[in-house]
Formats: sequence, structure tokens, C-alpha cells
Amino acid sequence: MRFATDVNDSSEPLVEVFDPQGTPIYWTETVKGLAPQLPASTLQSATADRAVPFNATPINGPTMRLYVRSVGPSGFVLVVGQPLFGIQGQLDALRWFLIAGTFLSLVGAAAASWLVAGRALRPLDAMANTAEDIGRTQDLSRPPDSGTNDEVGRLQHSFNQMLRQLEDAYQRLRSALIAQRRFVADASHELRTPLTTIRGNIGLLLKREDITSEDRVAALNDIAGESERMSRMVQDLLTLARADAGYHLEKAPVDLRPIVQDVSRQAQTLQPTRRIDLLDGVPATVEGNADAIKQLLWILIDNAFKHTHEDGHIEVRLLRNGESAALTVSDDGPGIPAGDLERIFERFYQSDTARSGEGTGLGLAIARWIAREHGGRVYAANNPSGGAAFTVELPVEKVLANS
Repeated sequence: MRFATDVNDSSEPLVEVFDPQGTPIYWTETVKGLAPQLPASTLQSATADRAVPFNATPINGPTMRLYVRSVGPSGFVLVVGQPLFGIQGQLDALRWFLIAGTFLSLVGAAAASWLVAGRALRPLDAMANTAEDIGRTQDLSRPPDSGTNDEVGRLQHSFNQMLRQLEDAYQRLRSALIAQRRFVADASHELRTPLTTIRGNIGLLLKREDITSEDRVAALNDIAGESERMSRMVQDLLTLARADAGYHLEKAPVDLRPIVQDVSRQAQTLQPTRRIDLLDGVPATVEGNADAIKQLLWILIDNAFKHTHEDGHIEVRLLRNGESAALTVSDDGPGIPAGDLERIFERFYQSDTARSGEGTGLGLAIARWIAREHGGRVYAANNPSGGAAFTVELPVEKVLANS
């Protein structure tokens, strides 16, 4: 054909007709100026009922997609096809486009995932850094705060709450250990004094045969007195040890008025040279332990004995103030320095020499524990006319408080 184009350079469709002997008699495209020559097997496969598709390569030509069909009764073969290099180029371009698109999508997805995951995991990273800092510095007071309200934020909030609870527990444990060390040191110091006195007097009695009867009696009295003082101290220490261990008093309805009357009467009998005035109040029933309340009142009266003169005056007052009962023991002694009004309730603490005596320094600490066990408090103040006043406030029984 004069105007036929070469299939190696064109993607135009090829139409070619072969006679029964396989010789091309018509073609629209050429292969290097000649009619395209197809394999004999391709032509032999032609049928009259349908076009058979093939991928075939003409001699010196490109691979083509062909449809072959027998035409007419004489065995002519019609071939229609098109070179595949155009489609293949499009497929290659599409393949590279898909590869590039997939690569860029993966890179973009990875970058987006990295950014999103980094932002989402930043609070977890902060928690990990905080945990490492806590392990290194033992400092629980620096919890991180994400400020978000998602699952990670709630996890961090729970983590921070756990850190605060651990910090509180750590501080309580630390305070308890410090108090325990101070308590043991003070107890050792306080017990050393009576033990030294006892050992000294025993050594005197054992080594001196020429000791007078008066000195012997004095030494024995010192031994007995210090032994009694040490026994009281040990008993007080046991009481406070039970308090530290979480021991709680058994309680029942108790009327304070008979207890105040009995203790005041007994105290007057023990110290006839001092005047103890009992100002009776209305009955006040509390939910408490009668023995512990009696011990508390004895501690306050005994404290007043130690800080008043032989002819001193002690006043015991029981009042009802709304839903609480106030029990006050006041004396006419030297009073308490303003800076010591709270510290005198600490264990082994002794105020200045004007109000120091021969006590163990544990009584007021026990009194405070008893008051707190009853849901109340005890505090000290100075009277305007001189002397000190100790007041115990206890909640009255609720049934009676509403009557």
C-alpha cells in the first residue's frame, strides 16, 4: 500500500487479508515497507464463527494484539490488530505513576503517623522521663501535666494522682521515721538519768561500808524514787507506742460529771495543802472510755500540782457548750511562755525551769492522744490573773445533744 505506515513507528490499527495459501492480499500497515508476515499457526487458528485473539509478532515487527477470523467459504483470513508498544508505554507510565504515588503516599503516611504518634505519645514520654527523674532524684513532687482529655490524658491524670498519693505516703513515712528517731533518742536520754542515779546509789551502798544510816536511807529513797519514775515513764512509753501502732480505745456512753467529782476528791485527799475547787456543771455524756478520761484528768491535775506552790489553788470546771463539753483545769502557777503553749504537748518536751518538774514529759502527749481518740482536743492558755489553764473539749453524745 502506497500510504501505509510502518507498524514499528505507528500505533495505528492494522487490517490485513490473507488468501487461502497465507499470502497477504491487502494490508493497511507495513513492516519495513513490506506486508506484515504472520506465523502460519496464527492464520491456521482462524475460525468462521468468532474472532480469535492472539498476541503475535510479525517478522521484523513489534508484538501486536491481533484478532483473526476466517471470512467466506474460500478460506480467506481477516486479521485486525494493533501494536502493543503504545499501550505498553501507557501501562509503564501508569505503573511508574502508581509506584511513585504509592511511595509518596507511604512517605506521607509515615510522616503523618510519626507526627500524630509523636504528639499522642508525648505525654507518655513525659511520664517516662518523670519516672526516670523520680528514680534518680527520689523527688515525687514533679508530676507532668498534659492538659488533654483523651485516654492518654486520663492515664496521665491517674499517674499524677498516684504520684501525689505516693508523695503523701512518703512524707508521712518520713515524718514517722523522724519522730521515731527523736522519740527513741529522747527516751534513751530520759531513761539514762534515772538509771545513772540508781547505779550511782547502788555503787555507793556497795563500796562504802562506813556510810551513815541517814545516807543509806537517802540513797535507798533515791533508788526507789527513780525506779518509780522510770516505771511511770516505761508505762507512758507503752501507752504512746500503742497509740502509734493504731490502737483505739473502746467507747461507751460516759457521764463526765461523776468522773470529775471523783478525781477532784481523790486529788484533794492526796494533796491536802493545796486547794482544789470543783465548779460543778450540768451532766455531760460523751461517747468515750471512762478509764482514759480519768487518766486524762489526772494528767492535767498532776501537772497543776507540779507547777503550784504548797498552798496553791487549782480550779476544775465542767461546762456544756452546745454540742461539746469543756473540761478546764487551771492553776495559779507561773504560767506558760507563749512560744511553748503548743510545744508542751510534744513528747519529752519540758518548758522553762519555772514550769519544769520531775515528770517524764509524756503526760501531756498522752492527754492529747486521749482527747483525739474521743474526737476532741486539748489546748493550753494563760489565765489573765496568772497561772495556766488546760481545756479539754469533747463532743457530747449526739442523742443527748439534740434533746
